[in-house]
Parts: sequence; C-alpha cells; structure tokens
Amino acid sequence: MKAALFDRVEHFTVIGKEVPKIKGNEVLIRVISAGICGSDIHAYLGKHPFRHPPSILGHEVVGKIIEVGNSVLTFEEGDMITIEPQIGCGNCHSCIKGDYNLCEEKVVLGTTKWDGSFAEYVVAKEKSVYKLPKTLTPDLAVLTEPLAVGVHAVNIAEVKQGDKVAILGSGPIGLVTAVAAHAKGAETICLTDAIDKNLEIGKKLCATDVVNVRYQSLKEYAAAHIGQFDHVFLTASYETIVDDALNIIKRKGRVISIALFEEQISIDLNRLMISEIQIYGSSMYVKKDFNMAIDILASRKYKLESLITHRYQFDKINEAMEVALTKNGSPIKIVLDMIKN
Repeated sequence: MKAALFDRVEHFTVIGKEVPKIKGNEVLIRVISAGICGSDIHAYLGKHPFRHPPSILGHEVVGKIIEVGNSVLTFEEGDMITIEPQIGCGNCHSCIKGDYNLCEEKVVLGTTKWDGSFAEYVVAKEKSVYKLPKTLTPDLAVLTEPLAVGVHAVNIAEVKQGDKVAILGSGPIGLVTAVAAHAKGAETICLTDAIDKNLEIGKKLCATDVVNVRYQSLKEYAAAHIGQFDHVFLTASYETIVDDALNIIKRKGRVISIALFEEQISIDLNRLMISEIQIYGSSMYVKKDFNMAIDILASRKYKLESLITHRYQFDKINEAMEVALTKNGSPIKIVLDMIKN
C-alpha cells in the first residue's frame, strides 16, 4: 500500500508499505478520504506535543471495511465507517470514570503508536469504529471527528435552549462548535474571525451574528446588539483571546478552551474571582459526542459540506499542507482523497 510518511518537519514522503495485518478484535479499513486537522498542521511545523516524525498522521477519516477479525461481532465487509481516533488504557481513574479522553496512557491515531489515515489502509479496534448511516455520504462523513470536538465542548458547557453563545475563531472547529451549539438549542450564536469568507459560511450554517475583529470591537458589538453571553468558546489561539472572552461573558458564565495554544496566555484571576467566571478545558470527545456528531451530520440540517473548501489527491499531500500553511485560497477544511468513491 501507499502511505504518506511524515519523515521530518515540514515534509512528507509517499512510501510503499505492507498492508497491515489485523488481530481478532480489529478491522482493516480502506481509506476513502482523510481530513487535514489543525493538529496535523501543528505536527507538520514541529509544534505538536505528541505528534512527531517519523509517523503516519491523519485521524479524520471515512473508509470502507475490507476485512474483519475473527472476534468482531458488529461489523462486516463493505460497511462504511469512521473511526474514533483514541483508545484509553481502560484501567486508570479517568478511564474507569468514562473520561478515557483524559487517559494519560491513551493511544491516538496518527502517532508513532498507531499509524494514521494518510494511507490507503488503516487498522482499528472494533470498539473505535462507527458504522455510518446509508444516508450519510463519504464527503460529509469525513467531518465526523471535528464535529465531535465541537459537540464535546458544547456538552461540557451545558448549552441549553435559549442560551447566548460566542465562538471566538471561525476556523473548522469554531464553525462546527457553532453547529453543535445550535443543535443543543442556543438562540444567539455570535462568531468572530478576521476572514469574511469564514464568517459568511458561519452565517449560512447557523450564526445569528458575525464580527470581523479586524474592523470591529467584539466588546462594543456585544454591548450594542447582544449583551453578555452565557458561554464563550475559544477556538483560536491569538494572544488577547482570553481578555476578549472575559469582556463579554456574564457573571458565572462559562469559558471553554478548545484551541491548541503554542504560547502561554495570561489570565486576570481577579476578574474570575469577582464574577465567578468558570473556565473549562475541552479535549477531544467521548463516545456519546461521536454518536451525536453522526446524528447531526445524518440529519442533513446543516450545510456542512461548505466547510470543505479544498480537495487533493493523496500524493499531493505536501502541496495540500503548503496551502494549509499559507492560507492561499482561504482554506477552511482540506481533504485528501485516497480513492474515488
């Protein structure tokens, strides 16, 4: 098979490898498409905490099962699937509580311990695989994993009917977080960004308000049009994002950090204390989030296909990563197509 080996910082080499063998509780998947995640870009630049060369990256995946292990009970050859790209140890405090996304020993797809989906074939354990509804096309299903990130954050925030939500950053994760918040009943959804194209897509998805922060103060816009927010999600990693969030959050409101920050960010703890503002981290997802993401996609209520702005054939991965870095053509979600579907 062919695979894109992340062999050094800022470089992939397409290599030949043997098709991986499966164990009894695993399935072999022919990859159809794989999305490029922000964490893949961080890895490509040598700035990710645990994605390092040499490895095969890729964890946003849709594919077809071509072989099942002899102890697999819930899947068969030909099933269209996606993968939840993490496996907890099963024994630690976090795993026992059901928070296996926080397991310190978990194995993650697209690392040195589990070859990722930037390849023609990938192996996954039965418990990590999700069968996709027949109404869900591969083009849309490749967004399951990023949408699950947004769903998890919204569930942590406990967004409910009628809430006011602000999402600071309208990249792929910001946009899917908006969709997840809307699906949970948020009435006001304000998106910010410095790129009009992203904000326009946000409006077509579900946003009630958009603010281009290059030209307008979020604090002033909120004061004039919305008031204070119940929840603020940090989905970008610019230096002043925490101050922006604290300027618009209500007392006892929740600020949820999803973004991966390359630098330390300072926080005025006195402002937290005075207003009892609550700050939460949101890391990946758990099974219920993945199932909710699939349900949202299958409903076809949201035009999430609009997030996929660029597609490349698998062997053009270096070109795709360069576009992701330079932002040439204002990419939002870039997808690698492994095979024609």
